Amino acid sequence: MKNKELVSIIIPVYNAQKYIKRCLTSVLNQSYTNIEIIVINDGSTDKSEEIVESLAKKDSRIKLLNQNNQGAAKTRNAGIKKATGEYIMFIDNDDYIEKDYVNMYVNNIKKNDIVIGGYRRVSNKKEYFKVKGNSKWYPYLIMAPWAKLYRKDFIIKNKIEFLDYAIGEDSYFSINAYGKAKSIKIIDYIGYNWFFNEESISNTTQRGFNKKIDIKYLLEKLYEVFPKENEFHDYYFLRYGIWYLLFSGRNAKKEEFMEEYKKIFSWLKEKKIPINRPEYTKEYEGESLKNKISILIFTKLHKWRLINLFAKIYCRR
Repeated sequence: MKNKELVSIIIPVYNAQKYIKRCLTSVLNQSYTNIEIIVINDGSTDKSEEIVESLAKKDSRIKLLNQNNQGAAKTRNAGIKKATGEYIMFIDNDDYIEKDYVNMYVNNIKKNDIVIGGYRRVSNKKEYFKVKGNSKWYPYLIMAPWAKLYRKDFIIKNKIEFLDYAIGEDSYFSINAYGKAKSIKIIDYIGYNWFFNEESISNTTQRGFNKKIDIKYLLEKLYEVFPKENEFHDYYFLRYGIWYLLFSGRNAKKEEFMEEYKKIFSWLKEKKIPINRPEYTKEYEGESLKNKISILIFTKLHKWRLINLFAKIYCRR
């Protein structure tokens, strides 16, 4: 394919001086050259701005915008408004992409609204795992905005935005997009490297329950945009609730765990979402064995009214 369509690549930056050069270099080296790189410096206090400016002087495709710190959701939303390309991509500031990444996605967009690929989880020392698939459930395994290409007019027309909240902003955006897309294509390709940075926001702020997060508010917002007729509707909310409890609850007090558990399961009951493990048909291909076992055990413990005992054992504080 000729490099006709402009692709807008949106990169929010916050204190990423260690990794932003690697990230931008991987984008600048793309075989698909008709790109604009919208870098939004979200109030960084390190040398991120200086590094980006240095690269921008050498390549005019980099457009640096500076703003006071507003968080990833507002920053990405601002990037969407600034984008002038026919297509939009997102990259996190400590991640990087393979040389054929943009070209591969553009070659597959055609009449689709979204193209979804795979990714690998890496650190400076090793590769942890790869994720890809082609099942109906697969899009819900990759809720981050990266490893995807979006048709910009589809995003704008449907007013799809990131939720400005401490967690779930990516899930809100993706679920909204999936529900409104007329056509989604999944490609058997891994070109996105999701870097495991122990100092990143996502790896530090979500340990233990955050008093500023109202999980019922988030569930309601997700419920608003998740089509009721979707075959994965009930399973998604059950799975998300259990994931939240297990992920954040490990480093919480037992009393905090039980408080959040009661909120979530009372909400599920209110919405008439069944508390049972589904029959995992081929449509669920890609769901990990770990998740399947976790949901099975947790739903059984709930049924047997043993969550209080579980919390005593599971919570570390």
